[in-house]
Amino acid sequence: MSGGEAVLSFPYDDRLRQLLRAIPGRRWDPVERVWCVPLDPPDRAEALARLLEEVPGETHVSEDLAHTLTRRRARRQRAECLIDLARPDAHWWLGFATDTAPELVETLLEHAGAHTLPAIGRALIPLDEDALRMIELLREQSTRLRLSPAAQRALHSRRRQAAGERRAGERRAAAEQVVRTPATNADPFAVDELDALLADHEVRAGERDTQTDLQVSREVRERHACEAKLVALSAATEGTLEVAGLGGELKPFQRAGVSYLLAQRRAFLADEQGLGKTIEALATLEADGAYPAVVVCPASLKLNWLRELKHWLPQRSVRALIGTAGARGVPADVTVVNYDIVAARLDELRALSPRALVLDESHYCKNSKAKRTKAVHRLATSVPRDGLVLALTGTPVMNHPKELISQLRILGRLGEFGSGTRFSIEFHGPGAHQRLHWQLRARCFARRLKRDVLPQLPPKTRAVVPVELNNEPEYRLAERDLVAWLQSQPLDLDELDSKVTAALRAERLVRLNALKLLAARGKLHAALAWIHDFCSSGERLVVFAHHREIQRALLERFPTALHILGEDSHAARDAAWHAFQQPDRAENQLLVCSIEVAGQGVTLTRSSNVVFLELDWTPAKHDQAEDRCHRIGQQDAVNATYLLAAGTIDETIATLLERKRAVIGAVTDGRPEDEEGVVDALVRELRGTPYRHLRAVA
Repeated sequence: MSGGEAVLSFPYDDRLRQLLRAIPGRRWDPVERVWCVPLDPPDRAEALARLLEEVPGETHVSEDLAHTLTRRRARRQRAECLIDLARPDAHWWLGFATDTAPELVETLLEHAGAHTLPAIGRALIPLDEDALRMIELLREQSTRLRLSPAAQRALHSRRRQAAGERRAGERRAAAEQVVRTPATNADPFAVDELDALLADHEVRAGERDTQTDLQVSREVRERHACEAKLVALSAATEGTLEVAGLGGELKPFQRAGVSYLLAQRRAFLADEQGLGKTIEALATLEADGAYPAVVVCPASLKLNWLRELKHWLPQRSVRALIGTAGARGVPADVTVVNYDIVAARLDELRALSPRALVLDESHYCKNSKAKRTKAVHRLATSVPRDGLVLALTGTPVMNHPKELISQLRILGRLGEFGSGTRFSIEFHGPGAHQRLHWQLRARCFARRLKRDVLPQLPPKTRAVVPVELNNEPEYRLAERDLVAWLQSQPLDLDELDSKVTAALRAERLVRLNALKLLAARGKLHAALAWIHDFCSSGERLVVFAHHREIQRALLERFPTALHILGEDSHAARDAAWHAFQQPDRAENQLLVCSIEVAGQGVTLTRSSNVVFLELDWTPAKHDQAEDRCHRIGQQDAVNATYLLAAGTIDETIATLLERKRAVIGAVTDGRPEDEEGVVDALVRELRGTPYRHLRAVA
């Protein structure tokens, strides 16, 4: 037994191996060369106990394991049928015990693809549409059919697809229904809601009602039908496109993404972090033959791009530009350059006459007044209209939807939204962000979520651990001084002169950051103790911090820890990443990271645990950092822990960040929203009564 799992080691036996692989949750530890099987829920313990009876010859079962198996088997609820997710071969299946709820099991075994495994008392059915319909029907008829969390995630995308088909049928049935009501502007986005309203009220148009005020014009319905196809394509999870010349195999959802980019030409690829946007972009370049191509990325990601290019496009020549000046080298198929030097090397880049431009982490161009944004825009204009301009980012909106304006301008898509001013007016007010989400998907925005395309990916959870300050008097004095200063300032800075507003906003940010740092210092002792205790478990851990003072304190306390920090060279960062991704050793258990440097573009799937010592101003930064671990290749559930100083600015910011996630989700995922900047909201809270609900723990 180890950590609630049974640990098995036996000479190679193909039959036992196949049976073991059919037990949900089982995993192979390549380092220890043992199989690990979780014993919860009890059905897994039952399957393992039966498997042990199948082992030929004498078997040694520890007393602890034997006792645990007996206890877990006794807790089984045989009146209920639990469907779990298993992977006995290259595919995912739905599995269940055959000695539970006989009538439910009998029905499930009617599936054409069902087969039983009597040796472990289980059966399997394919994860397909027939299984979805069968399970939905059984759940309606009986409360004794349950789904494990893994099975629920696996069925989620198919359930969404089936629900979409039903809604489409309802919309067609309601297409002829109209109501008499005051006129309103027609937006293709609203057609679905209008049809649903008419259907709910069972309104049907008669011969004399053909001129009613709210009848949506044929033109708008045609636009809606056309846009709906593009919206569906932008979220497609299955594709059949074959791309020759790649150094690896694309996943089905990646094929669908490439198809969308080839069709739209100038678009966002905004898949959730960890789904392989880099690979999709490279496959798109190769499928289109769009060379020469220019890749613009943050400096910290240049080595990653060079590594991926070598792997996925081994036959293509690659060149990386370094520094603001340098001799023009031999032209290559792909030129990689970081945002910081685009302006200085702009003429050289434009002279390449690129057929494609890839912008990694395109939200770096969210500020239209920034020098790099202007330079990237000029570079984009050198790409022919039939060329490719791809904006890669899992977080196109960091704070406000207005940040999309400059990115849309670079893509050459802003005109489809009128102008920057029109964009700001059009997508403001209740429901605006969901309308914007539709309009983006209908034009230039592909996005898929992990839960839809990787149902087998273990879940990600967030937890807050409140800790005590050891500088309480100093912090409280500074907090009172800050609150008094904020209360002496105007709350709404927009009413002031623009230069005065800019100066006051900058001063606000400086003072707030100073208070954040003071809180970080105060909780450092408790945080270091927490990390030390965690490391004693032997588990891998990734630690994110913002201020260099805190990062250095971590390395002083844990001198053997690997680190990816702003003061590290690119080569040193790459070496640290490579070492961390190697098999477990004492030297690579702990990785200390800057959230600015390592929070994007790197894969840290060797760890399933990440902890934050400080909070950023945008939730997207935390989401990106968490997803360094929670991405393709992760085998375990990811735990993101936030060490917050109880009763401080930490607690208030954390609450506001959750509120801000709703705004970002509204644009990127079409969820309902509420909008206010985190810094402005924090000022409002500090002037009043800050959130203080956490209690510190030892």
